[in-house]
Amino acid sequence: MVTRVEPDITEVWKAFKLNQEDQSLRNALIERYLPLVRYNAERVWAKLPDGVDLNDLISAGVFGLMDAIEAFDMGRGVKFETYCVPRIRGAMLDGLRTM
Repeated sequence: MVTRVEPDITEVWKAFKLNQEDQSLRNALIERYLPLVRYNAERVWAKLPDGVDLNDLISAGVFGLMDAIEAFDMGRGVKFETYCVPRIRGAMLDGLRTM
């Protein structure tokens, strides 16, 4: 049995903030927080009419997540999840407005 060991997310954040050009660190952060995008997309989607596709909301939410990762300031003492949820939901609502 192989056990996958995930690196401490704080270390990934520190490494990413030191070298924001490193796409592998950015991708690791996106993969880590992708379930948060899906969860929020499903909550928004449940309140919408039938014509809206869940995958469109998830796609818009990923762009919000990427913006949040780029703009997050670790020095403020706020959890990333707290910071990124309004950005994710805002990106989804912006996507709905453009439809």
